[in-house]
Amino acid sequence: MGTSTLCKSASDLQVLVVSGKKMLQDFIQLSWKINQTDPMWVPPLKKDICDFLDPKRHPFYEFGSAQAFIAYRGKEPVGRILVSDDPQLNERKGTNFGAWGMFECIDDVEIARALFKTAYEWSHSHFGRTQLIGPMNYSTNYEMGLLIKGFDTPQRFGMNHNPPYYEQLVKAAGLVECQGLYAWWFPRSQEMLAKWAKRMDWILKRSQITCRTFDKKNFEQDIQLCRNIYNISLRDNWNYAELSDKEIALMAKQLIQFADSKHIFLAFDGDKPVGFSITIPDLNEAIKPLNGNLFPFGFLKFLYYRRKIKTCRMMVLCIDPNYRRRGISELLVIRTLQYGLDAGYENGELSWTYRDNDAVNTIIERCGGFPYKEYGIYEYTLPSN
Repeated sequence: MGTSTLCKSASDLQVLVVSGKKMLQDFIQLSWKINQTDPMWVPPLKKDICDFLDPKRHPFYEFGSAQAFIAYRGKEPVGRILVSDDPQLNERKGTNFGAWGMFECIDDVEIARALFKTAYEWSHSHFGRTQLIGPMNYSTNYEMGLLIKGFDTPQRFGMNHNPPYYEQLVKAAGLVECQGLYAWWFPRSQEMLAKWAKRMDWILKRSQITCRTFDKKNFEQDIQLCRNIYNISLRDNWNYAELSDKEIALMAKQLIQFADSKHIFLAFDGDKPVGFSITIPDLNEAIKPLNGNLFPFGFLKFLYYRRKIKTCRMMVLCIDPNYRRRGISELLVIRTLQYGLDAGYENGELSWTYRDNDAVNTIIERCGGFPYKEYGIYEYTLPSN
């Protein structure tokens, strides 16, 4: 990474390419400066951020590119942004955009404008992109969305959280909302489960649909089944990026560390896999007390607090398009809720779904969920003046 100054103004504001350990530390630590007084924010693990941004460690860089920028006013870090490019996605979708993410900024429009202008110019000069879309850390397969509703609830694992002023800040910087996301909440409800359990039994008895949990003994086989359904079910979604083999391998490795295989369900029509769901404990409940530091003693704290987790998050729900509207989504949701209750979880989040995906959102509402957080996706094009 170079060290050239890409933006400088009379107010002593500079936007620089992140280069070296000191600038990377400033980039990471800015999250604490912006969010540390927010009781709902969960400090991310600093090691995870370093690994995520490291081209030698993250498989995205085998086919994509990214650059981190940090804004200084004088010597003080005041803003940051990550811009990335996925050429495979743009070629397959016929689009021409870069992605922006990992945005942090003090409440200052000048800084936000400088960050987005610099990110756009990098994307345009390197790849000819004509717009930026985000927040999206690399692609839709990773953290995305700017929180715009639900600031009074805790940040869940794998989901973004930000100050309320960010929405107005990005709009003032020239961005326009182009998509929206919901996070759904499932309160503990034996009555709802009992109602749906009877209906699920009725569906199963009158079809060849079966449902089982993930088989650790056939780990590679079940991972491949999930990957195939994942790509088939989502390939027509807005800006969906297919996962590479190494991205799948990394996610599977992380999954097996933290997920309960009994909370991963696969649905079949006879022998054909047609859907699956993945639910994990809300690890943020165990990560928050660590304040970003896993070592030297944070790991012991993590193990202690992990036993006290009371919330789970359904992070994946995928159905083969040829098998939608046949009760399979409901089956996976209800099986997930049933196991969650038996395992001692008090509540659950399902996230995320697109705001305009009425078919999926209606199913979730019927199963007892309600949207309790909302996220925006915003598009940036270079202003004409």
